[in-house]
Amino acid sequence: MGSLALLTWTFLWLSFLCVGGGLGVIPEMERQAVTVHHWLSAREFVDGYTLAQLTPGPNMLIAVFVGDRAHGLLGALLAGLAMFVPTSVLAIVVSHHWKQWRVRPWAMIAERALVPVGVGLMAGGVYTLGRTAIHDAATAALAAATALAVATDRVPPVLAVLGAGVIGWLLWR
Repeated sequence: MGSLALLTWTFLWLSFLCVGGGLGVIPEMERQAVTVHHWLSAREFVDGYTLAQLTPGPNMLIAVFVGDRAHGLLGALLAGLAMFVPTSVLAIVVSHHWKQWRVRPWAMIAERALVPVGVGLMAGGVYTLGRTAIHDAATAALAAATALAVATDRVPPVLAVLGAGVIGWLLWR
């Protein structure tokens, strides 16, 4: 039972690192799940993140995937609850008061200060995922082309990602 408690504790404290979105916690989640606890491999982590992105719901469903790989259905349930419940409660409490606090100078400073933190954490998440997913010139070119297609707003992001997935599948099957 100690390993389930460790899994739950890990996702509980990881949930509070999601500043600016779930992608910001990916580097530390990958480090904990792959390097520290050996719950899955780096490749399995990237594949799990990809699957979590394809499913409806929050992008942090990767926590459920990791919990399942580590300890089955109970691990999935505990990891999901630890990842979502505490921060949901915190968001409800803070949002209830934020409208009145938002006009205060300290609140405006805090909002502005968190923007670069969130951007930096998300960049770290992209780097962590790319480090495993981009392993040769072909995957680098495919990732760059997809990013360019999404950045130009000429192709809807979902079509760009699905198209890249189909191309990748055709090239590497």
